[in-house]
Order: sequence, then C-alpha cells, then structure tokens
Amino acid sequence: MTDDFENTAGYFLELASEQRLKILHNLTIKSFGVTQLATKLDVTAQEVHRNLDRLSKSNFTKKGMHDKYEITTQGKIMLSQMSLVKFLTKNKKFFENHNLQLIPSKFTKRLGVLGASEHIRGVTKVLEKWTSIYKNADSYIADIVSESPPGMIKPLVSRIQNGIEYRHIVSNNLIEPENREEILKKTGYYKLVQKGKIQRKTTKTVSTIVLLNEKESAVIFPSTTNEPDLKHMFYSKDSAFHEWCIDYFDYIWKKSKAMRTKSN
Repeated sequence: MTDDFENTAGYFLELASEQRLKILHNLTIKSFGVTQLATKLDVTAQEVHRNLDRLSKSNFTKKGMHDKYEITTQGKIMLSQMSLVKFLTKNKKFFENHNLQLIPSKFTKRLGVLGASEHIRGVTKVLEKWTSIYKNADSYIADIVSESPPGMIKPLVSRIQNGIEYRHIVSNNLIEPENREEILKKTGYYKLVQKGKIQRKTTKTVSTIVLLNEKESAVIFPSTTNEPDLKHMFYSKDSAFHEWCIDYFDYIWKKSKAMRTKSN
C-alpha cells in the first residue's frame, strides 16, 4: 500500500506544474516540436525541453516522427482526470458550504464533467432556469425534486399536452404550495397521469435536484443540512454533463417506488 501511495504521489508531482499541464493540453491537439511549444507557451526552449524530459520519463509523452512530441495514452488518461480537480478548484467556496457525501461515489468521481456548466446564483434566477428547462422541452422532461415551486405546473403540463414524455421522482415529504392540488386538477395533470403520459415515482428523501430535457440539464446540490440549496444551480447543454444527469436520474429511478395514481 505504501508503494502505491509513493507511486501515485510521484505522478502528481510530475503534474504539479502549470507549464507541464499546458504542454500536455497542447499535445492533445497535435504533436509539437520543442521550439514550437516554446513559442506557443511564450517560454524558453530549455524550459520546455526540461519539462518534456520529465513528462517522457513518467510516460506521459513520447518523441514521435520529425522530433515532435506526442501525448501517450497514459498522459491522456491522467489529463482527463484534471477536469475534476479544475471543477473543485473553481468552485472551492461553493463546496465549503455544500455536502455531496450522499451522492454515490461513482457519480462524484465523474463531477469533472460539470466543469462545462454555468453556475447560476440566486433563487430567482434558478427558478427562471428551472421553468425554461420545462418550456424548452421538445421530446421529454425528467426530474428529481424535493419541492414544487409556484408557477412550474402550468408550463410543465402544457409541454406534456403537446406530446413530450415526462418522468418524475419526488421525495415523500414534498414541499408544495397550498393550492397545488387545485392547480393540478384544473390543468388536467391527474388525467395525464391516468393516460400514462406522466410516470411518477417516489423516494424517501431528495437531497440533490436534477432537471433535464433532451438538450439541457441542471443540478441543484444540497447544503450542509443535506437539503437542496435553491440559491445555486449548475446548468449546461454539454453532452457529457447531460449524460451524468441522465445516469444519476436512472440510478434514482430504479431505486424509487411507483406512486399511487389519483383520480380526479
């Protein structure tokens, strides 16, 4: 075990350099010679040569044809893991006041894909984006929610009536407006449930809200009290982030129970 940590520490040491990380990043685009890299990074050829030598000894780079350097498979894999570090570093203040320990490790290990997301701040802006995800859906909507904010039902039902598919996971202790039942009945929500246009499941608690349509996705993480913090949302149209949200939704969906269908 000690040797494993020593080897891992050695790898991190080789990556603990802004210039070496930049070299690896540029080599993912194409191969470069020492002089070309020096010009691109605005440093001396001697610095680049020294850092390429270190990267090559760690098997992160190799010299190819015409004295040009290439990134190795090992280098590509290591560099791909930097997205998680970059995301955590960029949002260091956020994670001081939020708890992701309830999210399974197979999802936290992939949080680097959130690096392509927009960090939306403020309850008003978060709810506006939440509504727009519903309104913008052309094919489907899927969500995991702990509460039903006012104003969401009508745009949601409108899209379902226009033919989109809707899968919905709610917590057992759903927070909802006083007149929600009345609004659901008036909009025809329960009739859509009976027709199978809405698939619903329930889970014990929801600490992380997930919202997505076929092209947009958003996540609202919990604060230190393990309740979703509506003051912060990570939103994106990036495909990798979207895949993370779909996988997380499907994971919770499989663990949740079907809701009893109400009759109007």
